[in-house]
Amino acid sequence: MNLSVLLVDDHAVVRQGLRAYLELQPGIEVCAEAADAQQAAALALHWQPDIALVDLVMPNEDGIQATRRIRACSPATRVVVLTSSLSSEPVQLALQAGACGYQLKEIGGVELLDSLWRAARGEIVVHPRLRPALTSGASAAEDPCAALSAREREVLLLLAEGLSNLQVAERLLIGEATVKTHVGNVLGKLGLTDRTQAAIWAWRHGLVRD
Repeated sequence: MNLSVLLVDDHAVVRQGLRAYLELQPGIEVCAEAADAQQAAALALHWQPDIALVDLVMPNEDGIQATRRIRACSPATRVVVLTSSLSSEPVQLALQAGACGYQLKEIGGVELLDSLWRAARGEIVVHPRLRPALTSGASAAEDPCAALSAREREVLLLLAEGLSNLQVAERLLIGEATVKTHVGNVLGKLGLTDRTQAAIWAWRHGLVRD
C-alpha cells in the first residue's frame, strides 16, 4: 500500500522539510503542497489524497476550517492536524470537523510516520498529552454504552481500533454480514453517521485507553 500525502502549512520551509523527510520513506508520496485552506481544498479535489497533514495555525482560515474544506472536497481523505499548541479545545473542534488525527509538532519522524499509517488504516490518532481532552466530558456515573448489546459494544471497540468489517468478523468469529448489521445498529443507537464518528465517540467516552 502506498500513501499519497497533501501537505498544508503556510510556512514554505516547514512544507519543504516535511516533503524532504516523507519522500525518503518507502510507500509515501507527497502529491501536493498547499499554503492555505482554499488552496488545500482545490488540491484535495484534484488529487484525492489518502492523507492530508494540516497545520492548525494558519492565516485567514485555520487548520480546522481547512479540514472541513478538504473533507468536503475529498471525503475519503484522512486528515491529521499537526500543531504546537497544547490547548484542548482545538482537539474536539478538529475531530468534529472530520480530522482523524491530532499530533503535536514535538513528535519525531518515526512517530509521524506511524500516525500517518495508522490514520490511513482508519484509526483515531491523538497525541497522548492531548487524550484527556477527549474524555473530559465523560461521566463515570453513567454507562455510555447502556443502549448497546454486549456484541455491539465489542464491535464499537474494534471500530475504534480501525478494523474493517472483515477484520472485525475474523476477530469475533462471526460473518461479515452480521458485523455490518451490528455496525448499523451501533450507529443508529448512538445517533452517528459513519465509522469515524463511532471511533471518535468511543475515545470521547473513555472506552479506548491505549
